[in-house]
Amino acid sequence: MKGTGIVVAAALSLTARAAAADSVVELTLDGRPVDRYDGAARLHHGLVFADAIDLTKCFDGFITLQRSGAATITIGPHTGTFTPGMATATINQTGVRLPAAPYRVNGDLFVPLEFFVTGVAGASVHIGRDQHRADIRVDARQR
Repeated sequence: MKGTGIVVAAALSLTARAAAADSVVELTLDGRPVDRYDGAARLHHGLVFADAIDLTKCFDGFITLQRSGAATITIGPHTGTFTPGMATATINQTGVRLPAAPYRVNGDLFVPLEFFVTGVAGASVHIGRDQHRADIRVDARQR
Protein backbone atom coordinates (compact mmCIF):
# COMPACT_ATOMS: atom_id res chain seq x y z
CA MET A 1 0.00 0.00 0.00
CA LYS A 2 2.88 2.33 0.81
CA GLY A 3 4.35 1.83 -2.70
CA THR A 4 1.01 2.77 -4.28
CA GLY A 5 1.03 6.09 -2.44
CA ILE A 6 4.49 6.87 -3.82
CA VAL A 7 3.36 6.12 -7.38
CA VAL A 8 0.26 8.32 -7.00
CA ALA A 9 2.33 11.15 -5.50
CA ALA A 10 4.81 10.92 -8.38
CA ALA A 11 2.01 11.02 -10.97
CA LEU A 12 0.44 14.06 -9.31
CA SER A 13 3.82 15.77 -9.21
CA LEU A 14 4.32 15.20 -12.95
CA THR A 15 0.83 16.60 -13.68
CA ALA A 16 1.54 19.69 -11.57
CA ARG A 17 4.88 20.29 -13.34
CA ALA A 18 3.27 19.88 -16.78
CA ALA A 19 0.54 22.36 -15.87
CA ALA A 20 3.08 24.86 -14.55
CA ALA A 21 4.99 24.73 -17.85
CA ASP A 22 1.83 25.23 -19.93
CA SER A 23 0.76 28.66 -21.11
CA VAL A 24 -2.83 29.79 -21.59
CA VAL A 25 -4.07 30.14 -25.17
CA GLU A 26 -6.90 32.62 -25.82
CA LEU A 27 -9.70 30.52 -27.33
CA THR A 28 -12.63 31.94 -29.28
CA LEU A 29 -15.61 30.46 -31.11
CA ASP A 30 -16.41 32.56 -34.19
CA GLY A 31 -14.68 35.47 -32.45
CA ARG A 32 -16.49 35.11 -29.10
CA PRO A 33 -14.42 34.13 -26.01
CA VAL A 34 -14.61 30.55 -24.80
CA ASP A 35 -12.04 31.05 -22.07
CA ARG A 36 -12.73 30.49 -18.42
CA TYR A 37 -10.81 31.73 -15.40
CA ASP A 38 -7.81 29.42 -15.84
CA GLY A 39 -7.87 28.99 -19.62
CA ALA A 40 -9.98 26.63 -21.70
CA ALA A 41 -6.95 26.09 -23.95
CA ARG A 42 -3.27 25.61 -23.19
CA LEU A 43 -0.01 25.33 -25.07
CA HIS A 44 1.45 22.02 -23.88
CA HIS A 45 4.75 20.71 -25.27
CA GLY A 46 4.37 22.83 -28.42
CA LEU A 47 0.79 21.78 -29.22
CA VAL A 48 -2.51 23.55 -28.40
CA PHE A 49 -4.86 21.50 -26.22
CA ALA A 50 -8.31 22.45 -24.93
CA ASP A 51 -10.56 21.29 -22.13
CA ALA A 52 -12.83 18.50 -23.39
CA ILE A 53 -15.88 19.71 -21.45
CA ASP A 54 -15.54 23.30 -22.69
CA LEU A 55 -15.19 22.06 -26.29
CA THR A 56 -18.20 19.77 -25.95
CA LYS A 57 -20.30 22.68 -24.65
CA CYS A 58 -19.21 24.83 -27.62
CA PHE A 59 -20.79 22.34 -30.01
CA ASP A 60 -23.82 21.44 -27.88
CA GLY A 61 -22.50 17.90 -27.55
CA PHE A 62 -22.79 15.16 -24.98
CA ILE A 63 -19.91 13.90 -22.83
CA THR A 64 -19.63 10.78 -20.68
CA LEU A 65 -16.76 10.69 -18.20
CA GLN A 66 -15.61 7.18 -17.33
CA ARG A 67 -13.97 5.94 -14.13
CA SER A 68 -10.85 5.10 -16.14
CA GLY A 69 -10.40 8.81 -16.86
CA ALA A 70 -11.50 8.47 -20.47
CA ALA A 71 -14.18 10.69 -21.97
CA THR A 72 -16.62 9.71 -24.72
CA ILE A 73 -17.90 12.75 -26.60
CA THR A 74 -20.74 12.87 -29.13
CA ILE A 75 -21.28 15.88 -31.36
CA GLY A 76 -23.88 15.42 -34.06
CA PRO A 77 -23.20 12.13 -35.86
CA HIS A 78 -19.60 11.84 -34.56
CA THR A 79 -18.39 10.09 -31.40
CA GLY A 80 -14.87 10.14 -30.03
CA THR A 81 -13.29 8.52 -26.99
CA PHE A 82 -10.16 10.11 -25.53
CA THR A 83 -8.05 8.59 -22.75
CA PRO A 84 -5.40 10.53 -20.83
CA GLY A 85 -1.89 9.34 -21.61
CA MET A 86 -2.92 7.43 -24.77
CA ALA A 87 -1.90 8.77 -28.18
CA THR A 88 -4.80 6.99 -29.88
CA ALA A 89 -8.51 7.78 -29.80
CA THR A 90 -11.56 5.99 -31.10
CA ILE A 91 -13.48 8.12 -33.59
CA ASN A 92 -16.72 6.63 -34.94
CA GLN A 93 -15.55 3.14 -33.87
CA THR A 94 -12.18 3.48 -35.64
CA GLY A 95 -8.83 3.77 -33.88
CA VAL A 96 -7.03 6.98 -34.85
CA ARG A 97 -3.55 8.21 -33.94
CA LEU A 98 -3.50 11.57 -32.15
CA PRO A 99 -0.75 14.18 -32.58
CA ALA A 100 -0.18 13.87 -28.80
CA ALA A 101 -1.82 12.15 -25.86
CA PRO A 102 -4.62 13.88 -23.93
CA TYR A 103 -3.67 14.82 -20.37
CA ARG A 104 -5.32 15.89 -17.11
CA VAL A 105 -4.86 19.05 -15.06
CA ASN A 106 -6.72 19.31 -11.76
CA GLY A 107 -9.21 16.69 -12.97
CA ASP A 108 -9.88 18.38 -16.33
CA LEU A 109 -9.15 16.41 -19.52
CA PHE A 110 -7.28 18.35 -22.21
CA VAL A 111 -7.38 17.05 -25.79
CA PRO A 112 -5.49 18.19 -28.92
CA LEU A 113 -7.56 21.17 -30.09
CA GLU A 114 -7.14 20.95 -33.86
CA PHE A 115 -7.77 17.20 -33.95
CA PHE A 116 -10.92 17.50 -31.82
CA VAL A 117 -12.40 20.42 -33.77
CA THR A 118 -11.82 18.90 -37.21
CA GLY A 119 -12.19 15.21 -36.33
CA VAL A 120 -15.12 15.21 -33.93
CA ALA A 121 -16.90 18.56 -34.25
CA GLY A 122 -16.61 18.94 -38.03
CA ALA A 123 -15.52 22.58 -37.80
CA SER A 124 -12.25 24.35 -38.50
CA VAL A 125 -9.77 26.12 -36.27
CA HIS A 126 -7.17 28.78 -36.90
CA ILE A 127 -4.24 28.80 -34.49
CA GLY A 128 -2.07 31.92 -34.54
CA ARG A 129 1.61 31.59 -35.46
CA ASP A 130 2.68 32.39 -31.91
CA GLN A 131 0.19 29.79 -30.58
CA HIS A 132 -1.26 32.28 -28.05
CA ARG A 133 -4.65 32.57 -29.78
CA ALA A 134 -6.96 30.06 -31.46
CA ASP A 135 -10.32 30.66 -33.15
CA ILE A 136 -12.76 27.84 -33.79
CA ARG A 137 -14.79 28.58 -36.92
CA VAL A 138 -18.23 27.06 -37.41
CA ASP A 139 -20.10 27.35 -40.69
CA ALA A 140 -23.63 28.39 -39.64
CA ARG A 141 -25.10 26.46 -42.59
CA GLN A 142 -23.84 23.18 -41.04
CA ARG A 143 -25.69 23.69 -37.73
